[in-house]
Amino acid sequence: MSSRKSLAYYSYDSLKNPWLSGGGALRDFEVLKRQTEAWKEIVIWTGAYPGFVAAKREGIQIRPLGFGNSYLVSRLSFTLLANFRLLFESADVIGNSISAYAPLLAGLFRRRRFFLVAHHYVGQHSKQKYSLAGSVAWFCEWLLFRFSRHLIVSNGKVAERVRSMNPHLRILQSQNGFDSRLLEEKPLVTDPPFILFLGRFDIYMKGLDLLIPAFLKLRKELSKPLKLVIAGAASGKTLTAVQGLIPEHENAIELIPNVSEEKKRELLRSCLFFCSPSRFEGWGIAALEANASGKPVLVSRADGFLDSIKEGFSGMMVPVEDGAALVEAMRKLCEDVALREELGSHAREWASQFTWNEIAERERLWLGGISG
Repeated sequence: MSSRKSLAYYSYDSLKNPWLSGGGALRDFEVLKRQTEAWKEIVIWTGAYPGFVAAKREGIQIRPLGFGNSYLVSRLSFTLLANFRLLFESADVIGNSISAYAPLLAGLFRRRRFFLVAHHYVGQHSKQKYSLAGSVAWFCEWLLFRFSRHLIVSNGKVAERVRSMNPHLRILQSQNGFDSRLLEEKPLVTDPPFILFLGRFDIYMKGLDLLIPAFLKLRKELSKPLKLVIAGAASGKTLTAVQGLIPEHENAIELIPNVSEEKKRELLRSCLFFCSPSRFEGWGIAALEANASGKPVLVSRADGFLDSIKEGFSGMMVPVEDGAALVEAMRKLCEDVALREELGSHAREWASQFTWNEIAERERLWLGGISG
């Protein structure tokens, strides 16, 4: 950039949000904190929650919008206030981590300096998940994609889909990175071995209602002990919902809600393999983190995973919502030691090409093309 400009970034999701703290929030912060010297100021406006304190973190101002009494109130109040504030936003460049469920349609009135970051494309899934309310979310998402001018997107399939809606859209296809320390840590072996799911406790999106029955079916058929560990961000409500999928007295499934970074790295190093049968996915940072830890991954053929892993090289894929294929692929990875070792040996080579520094610099240069 020839002169330093200010950037205001709007995203309900944030790293410490107890109701919603996903890979998108991690990506936003990791990319933006590497651009602080290029901007006069960066402010992230995000959803409020109990105990939220406005602060400056690694050069970025983090400020709340809305009220944090409950998830529903927090999300609705953020959406209303953020849309109002966008109408008068004075920053030179305005970013929005697009959410079908917290759509910032006011950004369309500031199109010249407004850009979207799409971590995934919800599309028809919102209708299937929330019926009539989901139809409203689908329409709002369509409006933003159809009439915005600038878009950063994390996977090629979503880029193709959005370009078909809006041929004049200026698109940057960018990737996600990971904690580079994972590349240096040695894999561990545990007894009994375990399959790892790592991600937000979102039953529908992440396919936990497919993973748990598939694991239980497989475990009954195997002669050796096997565990499933489900770890990641969870609220009290989502934790209870996932617990409801597990049969009473079942002790082969361990839930670790709101896992610490240290524990997460330990799980990645010591799992047999990573598994995530998501119905849709933006990128799949956790899958890439597993590869960086030298572990193979088993995922659905959802959009985001098509870019974050290399099928047959760093992991395996099964069709979306195919429970039978999921069981068989899990069986193969559990029983075929040579296959696991081969995929694991390539995994770090694949993951090592994705670094936050390169991603942030590419996006900084692209954002220089946005003018108010």
